[in-house]
Amino acid sequence: MRKKITQYLLTIFLLFALSGGIAITALSQVTKDLNSLITLHKVEIIRQNLVINLQTVQTNLYTIGTSFGPDLDVIVDNVNSLDKAITSCTGCHHSAALTKKLTRLKKFTEKYKEALSAFITTTANPERVKRLQMATAEIGEMLLQSTREMAFITNQKLKEKSATALREVERIKWILLASLLGIMLTGCIIAVNLTSEILKPIRELSDAAREVASGNLGYTIDTSDTTEFGHLARVFNEMSLSLKESHERSMKYMMRLSGLYRLTLSFHMVTNEQDIIRELVFGVAEIIKAEKVLVFLYNKEKDRYFSAFPAYGFTDGDIENWSYEPSFINSIYLKSNKRSMIIHPEDRMAKQLLFRATGVRNLAVIWLKQKGVLTGFLLSINKEGEGFTEEDIRLLSIIANNFSVAMDNAQLYRDLHTQMQKLKDTQEQLVQAAKLAAIGELAANIAHEINNPLTSVLGYAELMREEEDIESIMRDLEIIESESLRARDIVQQLLEFSRKWPLKIGKVDVNRLLKDVMDLVSINIKNSGIDITTDFSDLPEINADANQLKQVFLNLINNAIQAMPEGGTLSLRTAKVDNSVIIEVSDTGTGIPDNVAQKIFEPFFTTKRDKGTGLGLPISYRIIKKHGGKIEVKSRVERGTTFRVILPVRMSSLQISP
Repeated sequence: MRKKITQYLLTIFLLFALSGGIAITALSQVTKDLNSLITLHKVEIIRQNLVINLQTVQTNLYTIGTSFGPDLDVIVDNVNSLDKAITSCTGCHHSAALTKKLTRLKKFTEKYKEALSAFITTTANPERVKRLQMATAEIGEMLLQSTREMAFITNQKLKEKSATALREVERIKWILLASLLGIMLTGCIIAVNLTSEILKPIRELSDAAREVASGNLGYTIDTSDTTEFGHLARVFNEMSLSLKESHERSMKYMMRLSGLYRLTLSFHMVTNEQDIIRELVFGVAEIIKAEKVLVFLYNKEKDRYFSAFPAYGFTDGDIENWSYEPSFINSIYLKSNKRSMIIHPEDRMAKQLLFRATGVRNLAVIWLKQKGVLTGFLLSINKEGEGFTEEDIRLLSIIANNFSVAMDNAQLYRDLHTQMQKLKDTQEQLVQAAKLAAIGELAANIAHEINNPLTSVLGYAELMREEEDIESIMRDLEIIESESLRARDIVQQLLEFSRKWPLKIGKVDVNRLLKDVMDLVSINIKNSGIDITTDFSDLPEINADANQLKQVFLNLINNAIQAMPEGGTLSLRTAKVDNSVIIEVSDTGTGIPDNVAQKIFEPFFTTKRDKGTGLGLPISYRIIKKHGGKIEVKSRVERGTTFRVILPVRMSSLQISP
């Protein structure tokens, strides 16, 4: 392309040089013609001076001897000037006609001079002088007439030459204009062709670059151009092909990494050894593109390396009872410097390893180790393409390490499963013992709770046998009835605690429910010295069982009242936080010690001795739990206690189901 550009520029330069030559030649010709015209004008001026001198001499001739006539010296000077002018004109180059007229004019001038000389020198009679004067005047008139004719002829010639020179100037102007336009047009054509030849390969390279940028790696363009652009095209093609090869290698590498990731992940998702072996052989076959993959593992009991099931590319009959002596495998292991290797199928070692396999083209042996001890090996047979490479060996070694870790994990999982089963058995025994202990404690509590009223019943029944007074007997019967009812209530609460009552969900206004509960207990706190304060916030309706919540709030409020035998303040407060409502029941009573607060939700635990059953708070706790909420308690001795109930505004379907 550099040579072509040089040729184009040289052509343009030559065209401009030609145009300059034409212009210089034309200007030389015009200059020559103009110089000729200038010379002619000079001659014409001389001729005009000749005419003027002749006219002057004639005038002087007619006025000589008068008061207006000049001196003789002046006339002589004018005649001499006239002679010089004629002599000057005679020396110029003229046509034959003009030369003839100039020669004649020269003769007339000589005669004129002679006549004038005779006239001037004659002093004879006046008539002779007059005749000489007239003769001289006639010669002068003839000379003037000839001079005017010659001037007319030369003037015509001068006009013709001037017109010819102007036409030549006009012609040269058009020649210069045409040559200039021709050179400009030729230059434009050359520039367009040159630009086209430069831009065409650039556009091809630009389009090819866009193709490569769009993902069409390996895209090539024509390289037949012998210019620098052809070299650039060849370099571009090499780059595109190199990018394609690099991309293919990268994609192959990424596919292998992806396969390695999936295989490694699958190793750690299964815990059965046979499943791990299946993932190994099928994963290796997929990643390496091998036709056959087989694993051999060492069996301590039989002291041999046996083929493991399943295998890829083999039937169960092909690999059944396929085994090796440890000494043979260990010898190969040591010869390989304990590194995985590629074996040529014609090698004796390969033939010994593959005595059951046929059609082997290439083979790779990957050692399997656990904690540095050889536990088996993997055979990968007949990889697609040119066979195994060192990169394949490195990848297979990584897979083998992950396989060994997975096998270790499988063993650990089995051991863990065994230990977990033992722990589960032990835990079941502990749970059973705890259940028996709980049943025993429950039986003891029930026996204690029921034994008190039964003791009273038996005691008063014994007294009734000895009493004869009807009033005493009636009083004893009332006590027996009261204690029997107390025993019935204990049994009833025990049944309620053990029974799973289903929730009857509906829309509940918590503030309204608390007011209803306060109406129920208002009689019990009349004249008790207990003040009631409320701080109810605007609450949304919640999904709940109104009756069971009423039982909870009734238990909490009654407990608060019973904790203030000397009077105090009972505070009720509600609030909404996020998607929950909070109900707080506070008192200024005796408070609950920390060691007691930890047991208040345990069945039959009570601090009221003969006045309580110890089932109120456990029942309340169970009801709130069934609603998806929770109960919190804060208490300080001699400062009071606060129970906080937190309930969700909307219960989940799982909580609503019985």
